[in-house]
Amino acid sequence: MFGLKGKINLAIIAVILLSSSCIVLFSYQKSSAELSDAIETGNLDLAHASAAEIQNINSGEFKMLESLANLSFIRDPSADMYEKWKLVNSATGGSAKYFGLGFFNEQGIGYATTGKWSDLHDREYLAVSMQGKKALMDPNWSAVNGHLCTFYAVPVFDAGGRQIAEISAVVDATDLCRTVANISVGKDSHPFIVSMKTGAYIAHEDESFVKDHKQIDDGASQGLLPIIGRIKAGETAYATYYDEQEKRKMSSAFQPVPGTDWSIVLIAPYTDFFGGIGELLRNMIAIALAALAAAVLAGIIVVDISIRPLKRISSAIDGIAHGDADLTRRLEANSNDEIGRLVAGFNTFSGKLQTIVSELKGTKEDLHGYGERLGAMVQDNSDFLSQMIGFIKDVNTEITSQHEKVGSSVSAVGKISEAVELLRNLLQKQTEGVEQASAAVTQMIGNIGSVQASVDKMADEFDSLQQRVGQGIQQSREVNKQIQQIEQQSKMLNEANKVISSIADQTNLLAMNAAIEAAHAGEAGKGFAVVADEIRKLSETSSTESKKIGTQLTGILGSISSVVQASELSDKSFSAMNQKIEETGTLVQQIKGAMEEQTEGSKQISEALGYMNDATVQVRGASEGVDQSQRGIIGDVTSLKQSSDLVKEHIQKMESHIKNLEENENSLLNVATSISGSIYRIGSQIDQFKV
Repeated sequence: MFGLKGKINLAIIAVILLSSSCIVLFSYQKSSAELSDAIETGNLDLAHASAAEIQNINSGEFKMLESLANLSFIRDPSADMYEKWKLVNSATGGSAKYFGLGFFNEQGIGYATTGKWSDLHDREYLAVSMQGKKALMDPNWSAVNGHLCTFYAVPVFDAGGRQIAEISAVVDATDLCRTVANISVGKDSHPFIVSMKTGAYIAHEDESFVKDHKQIDDGASQGLLPIIGRIKAGETAYATYYDEQEKRKMSSAFQPVPGTDWSIVLIAPYTDFFGGIGELLRNMIAIALAALAAAVLAGIIVVDISIRPLKRISSAIDGIAHGDADLTRRLEANSNDEIGRLVAGFNTFSGKLQTIVSELKGTKEDLHGYGERLGAMVQDNSDFLSQMIGFIKDVNTEITSQHEKVGSSVSAVGKISEAVELLRNLLQKQTEGVEQASAAVTQMIGNIGSVQASVDKMADEFDSLQQRVGQGIQQSREVNKQIQQIEQQSKMLNEANKVISSIADQTNLLAMNAAIEAAHAGEAGKGFAVVADEIRKLSETSSTESKKIGTQLTGILGSISSVVQASELSDKSFSAMNQKIEETGTLVQQIKGAMEEQTEGSKQISEALGYMNDATVQVRGASEGVDQSQRGIIGDVTSLKQSSDLVKEHIQKMESHIKNLEENENSLLNVATSISGSIYRIGSQIDQFKV
């Protein structure tokens, strides 16, 4: 249906269209996948950063309250509560985001943010802080100040670790709404915070969502409901869904806020992130179509220009086949590409064909002469074949007689071969036995050498071990001396502790006497009574600590006694070990001497086996020489017999072939006549070419 030009153009269009489609599809898929991963990672990072910012806000509030709770004045149970309330409120510095701080005793009763004495023990944040925990309550409408507030509270402990009060802070909840409103998601969207327990909004760019206690699932689309379930379950994830109400695809990311029951949620239209992919695809398709059109046009022009020389070649070949058979005709080559080389090849082929046909025309007359001579030679060959048949019959008779004599020689040589083979087998067995014995002795020498090396190393190790044991004995004795010194020093400490205990008892008696005298002195002795009481407490403390020290020293003395006994036993064990090592070292030296004597004897055995092996090898070599000679004789006689058989067979075949030649003599004459006719016909065809 299509010519070469049409097929090439169609192939070019198909290749360009396929490659462009593949490039566009691959680029779109790769860009879409990379952008999707980047957007997912970016949204999750933004959710993490937003959650961290909210966590920092809450942590800042708790740190401020905990700093106040750790003040010495606040932890003093005897200090006035109202003064404490004024102190904690002064810490806000008049910030507008605080509606005030409250201070309450362990029953939840105290001064509220307005400075009024109130019982607020039933408030959620105070109920939690009264249990010794930090408390954070979701934003709620305050009946006291008439604002939307977030409540924080921490416990207060005295110096003994007993809870004595709670400090609360009431913060403007709309400040958290402004924080999320300053964070952008996509083009025009902002994150919001919801409670994972209730689903209520904690913070939203539209403050009415928080003030009206709206929940995230109020009027939510069906596609968002599964994501809301994951948000309430405390998951951290990225997800997309279709919003049936707004008729568009949405992108979402969510993460819990650490330390709270809140979760921050980021929701924005999918097109805010992926709108560029569609535009990229459209641009790529437009570019691919433009490139396709340009490539197709260029391909058609190039193919048309390139095909023109082929048309000239086709017309030239038709002229040779159907016209005047003019081999002198040549085509012009105007390019160096494949078409140009094809035109040059056609011209070369025409020149070569012209030369061949010219030579064939020159040899046409010679072929006629050769045909006539071929017929004469066939006749002469017939006469020669008759003479050869007589000669071959005489040769066949002589070959038959020689074949019988060769058969007798083969039988005799075979018997000699059997005897030589028996001798060679016996020598082979003897050689193998000697080699095995030599190998065994060599291996034994090697093993003895390895054992001797191990024994030498063992002797060295025993010497080193003996030296180290000696060092261990010396060190053990030094340690024993030091332990005995520690025991003496511990006994001295115990005596000193007894003296301290006695002094503490006497000090206690003096403090009691001083207290009695102070009591006798009346009002004038009150100050002295306080000092005496403190001295008595110090004495009691010293006595108690002295008893503890005495108990510890008694235990230390017992442990030191055990260590001394263990050290003495260790010294005895080292001495016994040293004696055993000396005895073992003596045995190792005796083994070393015996191994040296065994090595020398094994070397002498190996030398004797070597001499025996050399003699066996010489005998075996002589046997192999005889064996090779008799094998050569057998081979020569066998070859002679085979040659005789082969000559006889060939003579018989020659007789058969000569008979066939005689039968085919007339056929050769007919072939010679046919060749002459063929030469005439070839000449008539060659004469048609113009050279």
